[in-house]
Order: sequence, then C-alpha cells, then structure tokens
Amino acid sequence: MDVMNTYRSILKWGDPAHEEAFDAHMLGFIGKTFGLSQGDLREKYLPGQDSVRLKKPSIPRTVIAALEKIAGKENVAVGDYERAYHSFGKFYLDLVYLRLGNVKNPPDAVVYPRSEDDVVKIMALCSAKKIPIVPFGGHSSVTRGVEPVKGGISLDLTRHMNRVVRVNEVNGTVTVQPGMYGPAFEEYLNRYKSGFTCGHFPQSFEYSTVGGWVVTRGAGQASTGYGKIEDMVLSLRVVAPRGVIETRDYPAAAIGPDIDQVIIGSEGAFGVVTEVTMKIRKRMPASTAYVSFMFRGFTDAVRAMREVMQAEFGKPHLFRISDPEETDVAFRLKGKDGSLADRMLSLLGYKPMQRCLMFVAVEGDRDYAKLVAKKIRAVAKANGGFATGSSPVKKWLEQRYSSAYLRDPFMDLGVMTDTLETAVSWENLVPLWSAVRTYIKSRPNTVCMVHISHVYENGANLYFTFLSPIRKGKDVEDFVSFHKGIIDTVHANKGSLSHHHGVGKLMAPWMRRELGTTGLGLVQAIKDYCDPKGIMNPGGTLGLK
Repeated sequence: MDVMNTYRSILKWGDPAHEEAFDAHMLGFIGKTFGLSQGDLREKYLPGQDSVRLKKPSIPRTVIAALEKIAGKENVAVGDYERAYHSFGKFYLDLVYLRLGNVKNPPDAVVYPRSEDDVVKIMALCSAKKIPIVPFGGHSSVTRGVEPVKGGISLDLTRHMNRVVRVNEVNGTVTVQPGMYGPAFEEYLNRYKSGFTCGHFPQSFEYSTVGGWVVTRGAGQASTGYGKIEDMVLSLRVVAPRGVIETRDYPAAAIGPDIDQVIIGSEGAFGVVTEVTMKIRKRMPASTAYVSFMFRGFTDAVRAMREVMQAEFGKPHLFRISDPEETDVAFRLKGKDGSLADRMLSLLGYKPMQRCLMFVAVEGDRDYAKLVAKKIRAVAKANGGFATGSSPVKKWLEQRYSSAYLRDPFMDLGVMTDTLETAVSWENLVPLWSAVRTYIKSRPNTVCMVHISHVYENGANLYFTFLSPIRKGKDVEDFVSFHKGIIDTVHANKGSLSHHHGVGKLMAPWMRRELGTTGLGLVQAIKDYCDPKGIMNPGGTLGLK
C-alpha cells in the first residue's frame, strides 16, 4: 500500500516522517487515568490506513481547462488525494472523518496561483460561473475554516505565493506573501542584516502561514509582549470578487473605520489576502530574561499576573500559568511526582492539585529585560510565588511545538483530545475557569488541563485541553454533544467564542448570540458588498449566509 496515499497521511500532524511514541511515564499515566490495559495500549483504533477514494469532481472540464490556462496545467489538481487533503483542517472531527474515510465535501479542484494576477483572473472566472473559492494555507485550522462545504475551488497559496517581497529597515516593516510558512518567514527575518523577528509564534507555527495568522486573527506565544496579529499588521492587499482592496502602511490614521481590521479575522469570507505588511522587531535572544514560579493556588497566580499587567513597569513577552491539573500532569509525565523536589514543595505548602506553575520570558534590550524580570519577581513573591529559576521555561520552550504531535497517538487509543480557548475579563476569569472545569470533569475519566498564555491589562485568555475516552462507534455524536456543552458553558460565563483560533464554520451557530442581530447584520453587509455572488468560503463561515 502507498502510505502517502492514505487518509492517515492527511490527518497526521506535522512532519510526515515523525511518528510520535509515548514514553514510559506517558503510557503509565494513560493506562492509569483511562483504565487501559497493556493490550489496549498496543492497539490502534481507526488508524485511517485505507487508500483515499473520492467521488468525481462536479466542475465541467471546460472550467478546469480555463483554470489551467490561467495558472498553468501543473498548478491545477483534480486527483483524489490532493482534493481530500484540501477538504479539512486539523479540528478533532476533521480527523475523525478522515479516520473513517468519510470525505463528504471535497473541493472539485485544487488551484495553486502563481501571483496576485492569477488570483484576480481565477476570481473573475469563478464569480462568473458562481463557483465557490476557499483560500487554503497551512492546513492547521481547528474551526472548520477551510472545509469546502459547497465544493468548488480550494485556492492553495503555499506553493508559489510564499516569499518576502521587501524589508524596510527604516520603517521597521516587512511585506510578505500569504503562503509563507512561519519557520521560513522567521528564518528570513533572523538572517536579514542585523536580525529581526516577526514576534508571532502560535503552537501551529511550523505548519501555519502568515495569511492564515491574519485571516484567523491569531495569537502567538509571545503575544503578551508583541501583541496579537491585529497589533502587528499595518496594511494589506486583498483580492475580492468586487475588486482589489489596498490599504497603506501608515503607523496610525483617522480615516474612518479601519479596513485592515475588517479583513483581519475575515477567514476568506470577503476575499483572498495577497500581501501583508507588518511590523518587525529587532531580535536580541542573548538579552532574554527567563523566570518561573510556583504558586500555592490558581487565584494567587492569577492575582500576581493581573498585578504585573497593571503595574506599568513593562510587559513580559511569554507569560503563562498552568492551572493545578495541568501542573500536576506535568509533574507526573516528567516522573517528578514523589520526588525530593515534590516533597519539599508540599512541605512548603505548594501541594499537588493546588499548586500552579508560572513561566515568564522578557525579550528586548538587556536592561529592559532585567528590570521587568526583577519587578515580576517582586510581585510574584508578594503573592506567595516560589522562584523556580529559568530552567523550567527553557525546557518548555524546547518542546512547545512538539506537543501537537500527541493528538494522533491519543486518537489511536480511542481517546479524544481537543482544545478550546476564550478571552475573559479579570473579574470573570476564575468563575469561568471553575464553571468550565466543572462541566468537563462531569464526564467520567476526563482530564482537563487549563493554562493562561495571552495576557492583557483588562483580562486574559483561558485555554482548555481535555482528554477523554470516546464512545467507540458513536465518535461523532459523542464529541459533538460534549463539545457543544463546553462552548455553551464558556458563553454563559461571559467568555468570548474565540480568542485566537477564529470562528470558521464550527462556532457559526453562536455568532448571532455573540455579535447580536445588528452586529452580525453589519458583517453580512460587508460580505454582500465584497462578495455579491457569495462565492468566498461559503457554507456558514463566521455565521454568514
């Protein structure tokens, strides 16, 4: 069998050659937590090893020929594998459907445009024929953002539109095409003369693109210092069915509503981003200050975090708290439970399933980094924080992207794992954390780990990760019901639908409740103007028609 032509090769995260294997500590944790035997741990549930087979495209051959004339024959694909690959992102249910060999809504063709001019021509053709277009980047959406529910064209921007256009050192900006992957973008900036950084490092960094960051309104792990993507973007070029939208890279302006902010987070529903101009920062890795702390409880850690953000002495770049269960799981997986350090912490009042880890990294000028780290140490100490040095932060940073590989082996064992995140004000943060944890933990044998990793003066995000045995044979129904309950609980406790994953088609049913009828109507009016025939990422993206 051709392994690279299987559903598993599509659903698998990251490097095709990387097969994640659980170590002894992880296997022990899984077996004990979920009641799995050694035999259970050796089996693979729904491995997805079947070869990809799809129904035939429904687009006429004349349209395929026209697309080939625009982009080149080698840049138009109608084969089963490429169409299946472009049918889903990396949401949990996407992976379940692939494991089941169930691709209900494949695109009819995948097109790799070579330039903005190609995009303009493809847009004109598809608009005339009323053929849907779904922009496609790094394949890492977790909100059903790239699912072509009405077929049509998957417009993959990664093959050709993946270059830095220019760097302006005087302005401190870079202009880049949307299909450039995070590592290539960062490496280019790091190597450019004195060295710069984009400052945007989502967990999907290795397998996500600049355009994807923009249209999902994403956040990176250093966003507390550098900001979310909407704080970084200065101007855009966008090809919409109505025409080309071009904004200018003013540092600030008062010229009516901000068009950039209309496009940022629009998830391909208005048009295709073809260029992004964004801020860059000087890169000074040798100056970074790392500190970490253990707190006796979650409320103590949250209070310290809030005081840091409101103290006006500067901000850390990485700022993260693991709640008691996430901290406890980390101890267990590293074999630290019962160790001398574990016993000493307990004696000092930092007890298992109560204590919380805080990670901090401050970047930039050496004097600035030292000052902010010193101030944070004082705030942490005043709130009962026990300093644990720089090593825990550095070790976490070494593996920050690799944890995404764990989802596949968990699913192989019949354990569902997914994440949800929300933005919430400080006064509502602890109540929301408690309410959502209570709901998740009401499901038997379920692990619920929570962290805060994007922090503001007025609140923060809460990021929930859960692990729970699936009801085999009822995979879809079981997950959908449980997942809906989490979203309902988040919203009922004054959390946003999304902090940085976006909305896609997954959160669409809640958008009217989130924005209100008039607010959603305004967004729909923008879509109707930019995309009068409704061809851009149709099927409910952002809750739109």
